[in-house]
Amino acid sequence: MKRYLLLLLAALGLSLAFAQTPVKVRIGFNPTQNSDQLRPAAQAIADYIEKEFKGTVEVEVFIPTEYRGLIEAMRGGNLDFAFFPPDGYVIAHQDVGAEVLLKSVRGNGPYYWSAIVVRKDSGIKNVRQLEGKTIAWVDKNSAAGYVFPRAALIAAGLDPDKLFSKQVFAGKHDSAVLAVLNKSVDAAATFANDDKNKSGAWTQFLKPEEAAQLTAIFYSKPIPGDTFSVSKQFLTKYPNLARGIAAAIQRIRTPKSKLLMDLYRIDYMIPAKDSDYDVVREARKVAGQ
Repeated sequence: MKRYLLLLLAALGLSLAFAQTPVKVRIGFNPTQNSDQLRPAAQAIADYIEKEFKGTVEVEVFIPTEYRGLIEAMRGGNLDFAFFPPDGYVIAHQDVGAEVLLKSVRGNGPYYWSAIVVRKDSGIKNVRQLEGKTIAWVDKNSAAGYVFPRAALIAAGLDPDKLFSKQVFAGKHDSAVLAVLNKSVDAAATFANDDKNKSGAWTQFLKPEEAAQLTAIFYSKPIPGDTFSVSKQFLTKYPNLARGIAAAIQRIRTPKSKLLMDLYRIDYMIPAKDSDYDVVREARKVAGQ
């Protein structure tokens, strides 16, 4: 009897130990800018989630070197959640079964724009004057930095491969606008927070006196906001936890908290569904993606 009780207590202690082991969660962050600047903001999100779940969740931050890295990490089972850009989410949903949980809100709506920016002293006033010029795209999986502006040019009857004398990929939005500022290229496609030439990557990543030297000559149609998405495997294994983490992210709102603002200039996030991103799928087809 004594031996039985000892075995029972040992088993109970083992089960409690397992119950107290934190669930390890890996969250990926889209590399829109230099990782040295992005990592502190990403880590602050991770710390917030751990605090919200009082030690039952252990969060690891993952920042790839390129946009595609988030998709490949989720494909390999090494990523549970990701702040996917719209185009990245569409691919991840199609290729690895990612499910969107939330989308970002900036200002008054859950969308943003693509802008093509040039130097004010370039004399370029519209996209047709970009013939023979050079352009910096961000990444082929960037909605604002490639897919939407390319689709818009094609829809306007302009073939980007013939319009520009040279096309380069900057890799990140900050690098793209810097390339225009430094006259390495004539134009760059990047994100904008409005379509009134007030706020965008150039105002976010450049000093005020530098940003004042750039201007947008084109805006795309609105793009649905960046996503917070979950892997198919994690959602299947931990459905309540997945929704709980999304709810914690949803509770972050400016001006009370600047966590999302520091991360991607997001005011807050709201629930989203896959069909919200059909407009991205349409743009991908036009752009030849």
